[in-house]
Formats: sequence, structure tokens, C-alpha cells
Amino acid sequence: MRTIHLRPLSDWVLIPLFVSLVMTTQVVAFPRFAELTAAVYEHTDQWTNSAFASDLLAQAGFVVQPLPLNQPPSQLGVDVIVLGSFVCEHEDYERYMSMYKDDLARFVTSGGTIVQFTQADQNEADAPYLPDALAATRCDVDADTLWIRSPGHPLVKGLAAPNAQSVSFHPTRSAWETFDTQTGFHVILSAEQHGRFPALMEAVHGSGRIVSAALALDKTITVPDNAPKPSGPASWADMQQAFVARFFANLHDHVGAVRGQSAPVFEVTPPPPHAQPYTPGAWTLVAMPDTQIYAQEYPGLFLAQTGWIARNKQRLDIRYVVQLGDVVNTNTDLRQWENARDAFGLLDGIVPYAIAPGNHDYGPGGSATTRDTGLNDYFSFDEIAAMPTFGGAKEPGKLDNVYHLFEAGGRKWILFTLEWAPQDDTLAWAGHVMDDHPDRDGILATHAYMNNNDRRYDYTDTEHPQTYNPHLYRTPGSKNDGQQIWDKLIRNHRFLFTLNGHVLGDGTGYLASQADDGHTVHQMLANYQMRQLGGEGYLRLLEFQPDGITVRVKTYSCLYNTFLLDPDQQFEIKLDPVR
Repeated sequence: MRTIHLRPLSDWVLIPLFVSLVMTTQVVAFPRFAELTAAVYEHTDQWTNSAFASDLLAQAGFVVQPLPLNQPPSQLGVDVIVLGSFVCEHEDYERYMSMYKDDLARFVTSGGTIVQFTQADQNEADAPYLPDALAATRCDVDADTLWIRSPGHPLVKGLAAPNAQSVSFHPTRSAWETFDTQTGFHVILSAEQHGRFPALMEAVHGSGRIVSAALALDKTITVPDNAPKPSGPASWADMQQAFVARFFANLHDHVGAVRGQSAPVFEVTPPPPHAQPYTPGAWTLVAMPDTQIYAQEYPGLFLAQTGWIARNKQRLDIRYVVQLGDVVNTNTDLRQWENARDAFGLLDGIVPYAIAPGNHDYGPGGSATTRDTGLNDYFSFDEIAAMPTFGGAKEPGKLDNVYHLFEAGGRKWILFTLEWAPQDDTLAWAGHVMDDHPDRDGILATHAYMNNNDRRYDYTDTEHPQTYNPHLYRTPGSKNDGQQIWDKLIRNHRFLFTLNGHVLGDGTGYLASQADDGHTVHQMLANYQMRQLGGEGYLRLLEFQPDGITVRVKTYSCLYNTFLLDPDQQFEIKLDPVR
């Protein structure tokens, strides 16, 4: 681990102000207020073993004193009370709050400012001093990127380049222990583009302000040795130091404006939209994209995913689970296959499942240079074939290409899971199976089909990216990419869905295409492996509504108990009517 050492303010303001973070290469002169006073309660915590709030406030121009723990805060005569990061862990904190939480609110009412930096959600999810009209609940979500929700707020002046929508100063913890919900606050920075997980908020109460932050700017935050280098010439250390210097300078001026009753007032930020609640009478298909990093590094998250599915089988009426390939990261690492087998074992006898093997599931080291896979060694063909919904396999005893039959929502379904880079005879086999089941609507899952540009993979297309196209691999036998699968199988059969993982970037894609008979095929890419912790437990949920036509697509994390709300993560589609 590499420790970021704090520098004196005189050094900070002379750091080159780089385009990715600060707006100008010149030191900006700020208006100064005489002898603004700050009372500080800080704690050398177990997480960072540091405490620099007093030093930083003094360097920004405040006259600083420790917060007396035996005196009502409204009688201190200070301008701002600062509660340092993780101070809620201090042995006297609970006693102080029980004695003075109401007086802290009176301090704000009379024109003071309270600033609380990040706290551990397990110790203090809700700040006890907030008046009844305000609420803010912390959660365990951290973030590397801070989205600027209020670019005109004085506290973020100069923290990012002009017209920038986001800023980052740490590879994983620009925001630490963000807020899950808030009431009555104006959100300034958030960990999610659409406002979820606020990282910096302010509320007006009486004549004063309450600033609640998920920013540990008063701490030494280590940067992992293997962290990717930031774009641009500055190091993570310089980026953090520049951010901290500017923030505390902004804080000084803002507290002065609050004292002088000249600080701007911003509208309360309404809570962001949440995922629509589950509709009674709907049924759910769960897609599990690219579990490879879970199998290799975070088997607990793999178990958490399948455990959540098993526990919610009845509540969400989960009829099937389909894994979209790259079950493991290294095909020949037996431990990874054991982790996968243990995770899917939680579904045995509870929810039927199907697995579409990916390129990492084939060949030595997951190289896909052969069509040998540990899937057939660690998952029992006989046990899966014994599922009441199992339909059949292309090859007896092998799970590479199978189909399942089930009924849900007034439709008869046939679900295929096909091998990585399906071979010509595989597509022909699937076509014959579809011909034998003309009364069924098809769902096809294969690892590589859609790209993240909302287009099918097509190795003949030289105008659009083809990164990770199956034809770029040395997998033996004939290979088919998305466009070939469309032409040879999907367009001339009754498939309503294709599902795939594999692709990085933003990991999402969607395309609606008309098959030869005029019905619509909904083609989806979902992949989360590039997120922290190998995917943060996100699952793609397809919720089929009771009307038999509407499908709500959702993206849910069993780790965070939250949904992604971006338009490519939560949307609604319409199926063709039941035949």
C-alpha cells in the first residue's frame, strides 16, 4: 500500500492544477473573512490511523479549537463545528450526542454551520443531531467517481474542469460510506450519475447550515499499489491533495458567507427515482452475467447471489436462472469450479438453472484454444437432466448445449444455453429443436452475441468495433458471432429474447429486431465484471408483468440491496401478443 502524505497548504496551492481536476493553472484569490472560528471533534480511527481536520482548517484560515465535550455547543461562540471522519467510533461520542444533539440543532438555527465528514454506517447510519425535518442514512457504498449534481454550489467551486460532470481523486474511495436516502438536503456530489448515493449534501436549518459528507478529506487514504494510474500527468496523491486544499478553502469562504447571511440557498433535492416495486402476479427470469471474478476472488459474493435468488424465489416468483457464460476465470483452476458448484448448489431443488459456457470456461487457463470445459466435470449432467423442466442436450452427457422447457405468464417457453462461439452444427441442432416445438417462444443465451454499441457482433463489419468477437479467438471448429447466429437461427424461428454477457466497456447493450415473420426479438447484453469486487453482486432481472406483454428489465445488487437506474439498466419492453 502507498500512503498519501498531506502537505502544507502553501504546497497544495502551488501544485500544478491539471485539466482533469482543477479549472485554472493560476492560484485564485478568494475573499477572506476575519477570524472565522471552528470547534473540531476528531478521532484517530482504526481505518486510517490519522486525523487532520484541525490542521486543514487552520491552514484554510480558521481559528481552531477542540470541541469541548462538556459544554453546550450553542454557547461556544464559534462559526462552525466540524465532526471529523469516523469520530462516531470515539468512546465519548455517544455520550456527547445524547447530551447535546438538540443543542447542536440550536447552534445551527442561530447561524452556525455543522460539517460532518464520512462515518462508518455500522456505527452511525443516521446522524442523531439532525432536526425532525431532515434525514440522511448512510450505507456501505463507496465510489471512485463523484458526480457533480450542483455545479454552482460554493463548496465545489474549482474542484473540476469547466463543464465537467464528475471528478475523482482516489481509485476506489473518492466517496466513502455514502448516503442511501436523504430528506430535506440539497445534493452537491453523488456516487451515481442520477443522484443515488449522495456524497456531499447541505441543508438549511434556521439561519445556519448542516453539511453532511461521505468524504474522508481529513484522513490519510491509502492507494493500492496495483491501482490503475489516473489519466493525465498528476498522481493520485497530487489529485487528492489538490482536491482537499480547494475544498477547505471553499469551506472557509462558505462558512463566512453563512455567518454573514449571504450564502446562496439551493432547492431541496427530491429523492431520485427508485426501481418500480415488484408487481404481484408477475414472474421473474434472473440472468447472471460473467461470474468469473466471483469464482476466482470473491466466492462469498457468488454465494450471496444464488442465496438471494433462493430466498426470493417465492416473493418474486423466480421461474428460471440463466448464467451467461464465463462461469470461472481460469478453466483449469479446479478451485474456481468448486466455488461455482457450491454457489449453484444453493439453487438445487429450489430454482431451475441453465449455464451458457463462455470463453474463459474452455481450454487451458481459460484460453478457449480447445472446446474442453470444466463445466462437464463439476456440474452433474444427470442431476441437471433430472430437473422436471430439462428438455434435452445436443450431446448426451454434455452441458455445453442444452434446452429447457417451462411455462410462465400464459406462454410456453423454450430456453437454450449454447456454447461459446456456437458451431454450425450447434445452430442447426437448435433450429431442429425449435421446429419440433412450434408452440413455444424461445429464449437464447450464449456468451458472445451483442456488443456494447447496441449492435450484434459481426466480423465482416469493418466500420464498428469488434473487440472480443469470437472470430478473434483460436477456438477450434466453426465459429459464429452474433450476426451469424441471427442469420442462421434467430431470424427464422420464434425467439423472443437473446441474452449474453462477455463484453466490457459499460457492459450493456440492447437491440430490438424484426424476425422474418415480423415478430420482435429483444436482444440484450449485460455484464458487470468490470465493476468493483468483480461485479458488486449485480443481477439482471426480467420481470414479466401479469398482462403477458410487458417486461420490466431491472439491475439489482444483492450486495448493496439497490438498483441501477440508468436508462440502459432499467427499462421496459413490450412483447408480441401470445399466439
